[in-house]
Amino acid sequence: MIKDKEKYLVSVVPLTKIPLSREQFFYYLSDKTISSGSLVEVSLGKRKINGIVLDSKNDFTRSGNYRMKKIEKIIEENFLTENQIKLAKFISEHYFSSLGIVLKSFVPERTKERIKKQETRIRKQESGIKNQESINLTKNQLSALKRFAFKEKSTIYSKFILFGNSSSGKTEIIIQAARKIISRKNDSSQALILVPELTHITPLIERISIHFKPDEVAVLHSKLSKGNFFSTWQKIKSGQAKIIIGTRQAIFAPFFDLKLIAVDEEHDVSYKQWDANPRYDARIVAEKLSELSGANLVFSSATPRIENFWKTKNNQRDLLTIPNFEIQKVHCEVVDMKKERWAKNRSPLSRKLKGEIEYALKNKLQTILFVNHQGMSAFSVCKKCKEVLKCPKCERALVYQKKGNYQCLHCSYKTSDFPTCPNCKEMIFENVGVGTEKILRELRKNFYSARIEIVDNQTMKSQKAHENVWRKFSQGKIDILIGTQMITKGWDLKNVGLVGIIDADGLLSFPDLFTNENAFAHIVQASGRTGRPGSRFPGEVIVQTFQPENFIIKSAIEKDFNKFYEKELGERKELDYPPFGKLIKLIFQDQSKKKTEKETENVFQTLEWVGEDLNDIKIYPPQDLLVHNVRGKYRRQIIIKYTGKDIDLKIKKAIQSLGPGWIIDRDPISII
Repeated sequence: MIKDKEKYLVSVVPLTKIPLSREQFFYYLSDKTISSGSLVEVSLGKRKINGIVLDSKNDFTRSGNYRMKKIEKIIEENFLTENQIKLAKFISEHYFSSLGIVLKSFVPERTKERIKKQETRIRKQESGIKNQESINLTKNQLSALKRFAFKEKSTIYSKFILFGNSSSGKTEIIIQAARKIISRKNDSSQALILVPELTHITPLIERISIHFKPDEVAVLHSKLSKGNFFSTWQKIKSGQAKIIIGTRQAIFAPFFDLKLIAVDEEHDVSYKQWDANPRYDARIVAEKLSELSGANLVFSSATPRIENFWKTKNNQRDLLTIPNFEIQKVHCEVVDMKKERWAKNRSPLSRKLKGEIEYALKNKLQTILFVNHQGMSAFSVCKKCKEVLKCPKCERALVYQKKGNYQCLHCSYKTSDFPTCPNCKEMIFENVGVGTEKILRELRKNFYSARIEIVDNQTMKSQKAHENVWRKFSQGKIDILIGTQMITKGWDLKNVGLVGIIDADGLLSFPDLFTNENAFAHIVQASGRTGRPGSRFPGEVIVQTFQPENFIIKSAIEKDFNKFYEKELGERKELDYPPFGKLIKLIFQDQSKKKTEKETENVFQTLEWVGEDLNDIKIYPPQDLLVHNVRGKYRRQIIIKYTGKDIDLKIKKAIQSLGPGWIIDRDPISII
């Protein structure tokens, strides 16, 4: 009797961490077949846990008294799509992450939404749009549009890079492409537009609202309430949502009929999840999703990643170059801060920049000031013994806050209001470097009537904060906006007359693999926030630096991407760095420094032994990270570099067998 009922074996992936060295699913018994992608409840050890069904098959006679567990409950059939499961398997294998943890990113909490806040917000934005109108595309823009927008139903997909200056209309081309694809009669097509940060979402929705009905637009990101997230997720799955806008998390959505994937500002490091598992890169995952869905893939940027641009030269991407509108000529000027110091100007603002800010305020133009650090400074040193004030948990330099205390940006540690030097017990510290708070204090001295706001991680902790600052700035209620990299890209406002890059040298201060690329992108992108089409005045850009002859700074000011690309590519080729080689970073962390050193040395020796006959792999000895102590844990890393298409199977198995305490980061954004 029991045998007749329990006649199916169901493979289930529990939504929890399973060691990579073992199978990622378990078999359970069921009296009926359960479709792939179904959400079920199973027993794992002594606890009940949700899981995703991979498949069902007929049971078979087993010897012995082995009793298998049953499926506890079917929560929802066909909860995930086949493409979602395939994508999760790819992420799990490629990024050495437990399949259960990966699938957890695909499974939203099933809860009802109390109020349809998102649709209300979209409607409000639609009704509140000022001076927004549909843009007529140029001949070059229309040509690019036709390449990836006019696509019939097919499993064949193409990959493009949309390349052009910041004011060349790349985002408008993407919007028009989505419009063309979605407007087809009797078609269920969807388009996904990925943006790097929350600050990009509100201005993009405003532009999109001209072309689409509110119920056709869905927004997905981590700051949504659980109910709002799940209702949006259902809209996408049903096909009701035609255009999906989101940060990297939106790549996991259950698309009904995806035809276009656009990765806006594709150079941005925010597309990489580096601080939690799965440590995936949304750009690489987007390529796999494009392959699975047959959707065209478009990477858009004025400063493409070196790896991506290299692929256009090797027929792995189609390059679509968009000429600039050239409506307003932007004037860029480099200020040598050494001369400011010779002139006894100790302010972080040069005399030239102060003059331009004053001119902008008089002419009711807005100013954006880009600062690479938040807080009052980069670090602080004791005036007596010159000891750097560090976090006792992380050994990271503490940042001075306007409240008068010092804070660690890696953990929650804060000093008292009267900290003492750990070396000499002195209480007087000198702040070194420039942060957003310091610039605010300096502006208050010189322009006390100006309306000033800060955009950084401290002030932008919620979705509402991002929306409010955009609304106020776009409506002219903010005169000067001080911000970190959040404000250097994506914003298209005609009234921004001045951009100031406060400390260009700070962008080049870390000896990392991608430092030059990131510095070039930040300067070019920040410069692109002024001189937009339709501006009343030509834009003005002031770049402050102590090294005006630096190649990176000069090529960025000239917006000469090709010159920068050729030099950077040559340097990487000599060292087999991406795109000529690939990297995997293995980090071990533990509260014991001795254990950390011993464990990393043992793993290094094992990897060397496994890979001794492999010519396309280089394994670097263990070394401390730049910040080698975080939250009381010591950290050391091993870098693996390989030049083949994929890493060797023997090395892959060795990595998969790593024990607790190890972090595996494939395609890292930093190697220090």
